[in-house]
Amino acid sequence: MKKIIKLFESGNVSVFGLRGRGKDLLMSNVVIRRDLPYVCNTDYGGQFNKLHLPDLNCGGNTYRNFLSGKVNKYVFPFPDGTDIYISDAGVYFPAQYCNELNKEFGYISTFMALSRHLGESNFHYNVQNLNRCWDKIREQSDIYICCNWSKVIFGKIVLQRVTIYEYYDSAVKRIPPYKAPSVRMSADRSLQIQMAKQNYRTTHGDIKSRLLLYINKSNYDTRIFKKILEDV
Repeated sequence: MKKIIKLFESGNVSVFGLRGRGKDLLMSNVVIRRDLPYVCNTDYGGQFNKLHLPDLNCGGNTYRNFLSGKVNKYVFPFPDGTDIYISDAGVYFPAQYCNELNKEFGYISTFMALSRHLGESNFHYNVQNLNRCWDKIREQSDIYICCNWSKVIFGKIVLQRVTIYEYYDSAVKRIPPYKAPSVRMSADRSLQIQMAKQNYRTTHGDIKSRLLLYINKSNYDTRIFKKILEDV
């Protein structure tokens, strides 16, 4: 789990996978183990701050403001190191409405580009399929984690298989990691395999499969949208 946490600390992470594969389970346990203030549309526990998109509007500044030098004042309203997490981002930022999102919420992509400068923060989200989410968010992710499956044993022990992708296209296509032959081979054949592996990596980027075993420390509401819709 420590290696997964380091990915979230190093840049923007996209988590994806079918329903029930442990997307929120993974993100919530990253949040709890990091034990830092965070902003999210779902309360994962810990130092939770409710997501309010205008908090991320960068003072309404666009490229015109930066080009002209007439910049509006904006102060990141959270402590440095406060990351943004969005659960079910495809509901909030559906790809089919990208034109409307570009007009009304274009500041999100500006914030993502400047998040390190503004608050030493990163922007993470999860979605069932990557291409269902607004491209302005997808294209600024640094790493993609596919949740393949997860099992919870005795109510708290989590066994989870994930695949970590460097390239967006490989993540969308769910390209498997390179698998070399397991039989013994000559030195020449071994060299050929190494070259094939390097070519595979050059084409598809770095792809790693990981089996995670950890204690579930989160107690988030797995049916949060029921509460959101019924308790308006």
